[in-house]
Amino acid sequence: MSGYQRFSHKSLSQTLVVIALSLLPLWAHSSSSLDYRKQHLNQCGNTYANQQSPQPLSNQPLSNQPLEIYYLCLNGFAVGYSSLSKTALWSAEYLTRARIEKASELSRVDNFHEESQLPNRVKGYLSDYRNVPYDRGHLAPNADMSTLESQYDSFSLANIVPQNPVNNRSTWRDIESRTRYLAIKHNRIYVVTGVAFISNRVKKINNNILVPSHLYKAIYIPSLQQAGVYFVPNDDSQRVEIISLDELAVRIGVDAMPGLSGKVQKTAMTLPIDDYSPATKNKNTPKSEPDNQQILLVLVNLVLTIFEWIISLFKS
Repeated sequence: MSGYQRFSHKSLSQTLVVIALSLLPLWAHSSSSLDYRKQHLNQCGNTYANQQSPQPLSNQPLSNQPLEIYYLCLNGFAVGYSSLSKTALWSAEYLTRARIEKASELSRVDNFHEESQLPNRVKGYLSDYRNVPYDRGHLAPNADMSTLESQYDSFSLANIVPQNPVNNRSTWRDIESRTRYLAIKHNRIYVVTGVAFISNRVKKINNNILVPSHLYKAIYIPSLQQAGVYFVPNDDSQRVEIISLDELAVRIGVDAMPGLSGKVQKTAMTLPIDDYSPATKNKNTPKSEPDNQQILLVLVNLVLTIFEWIISLFKS
């Protein structure tokens, strides 16, 4: 899949960048942006739950600069890209058991590259990520990609955000593994991975790319008719919250999965947090539990040990 559509809206007044980004401004409200969204959904709508891409909840003032959101249909996922942050605001995926199993057979080949579909004036550059204290963090992860084409696209800078190294290599990596485990367990799930800029101070790297204050991964499981969201700060605290889609909308002003019913959105399903031991947490399989035979063997050994100790007391 390829192609993009864009829209532009000029603000009536100047406000903080953090508000503009956290509320994903007016891109779903003008007639022209609705046309672009319709074209996008016609092209890669199957990526989204009930073919509905993320939407802002209400009109909000923007900065005094034109703000453009680019819809990108890439191989294996779809992106909503912001000209203001120079990052994706979200990447969406439809994951199946077969896709994850096939993806596990592909070796990772790093191939970070600038997105050719974006105009030069709005895209991020490889040089933006040099000599900075952040990783190039994937929103749609490489390990979800089952073809060489989708693997390549996952390394597009349109799918990358500046991410705290501890967060990227530990906390977030675990969340990605748990998400793949859910796809294997339930056969098919919908995922929207995004960023938020809700800090009082928005950081910028190389005077071009904004650093998100938080990341989230919203997951919907059709067979359960349930959804939940991992919500984490973009730091080394390793804190993870499980919240509902409604709560996510309150915090960042975005309905990440507008195609779902109000009942599904208001309740946070139980998402796995401690399902993985250090040896298996990145292998898409949950932590194994001891079986009955192992437990029985431990109990028998304990009884024999106690019995031998009692006999030794009588002999002494």
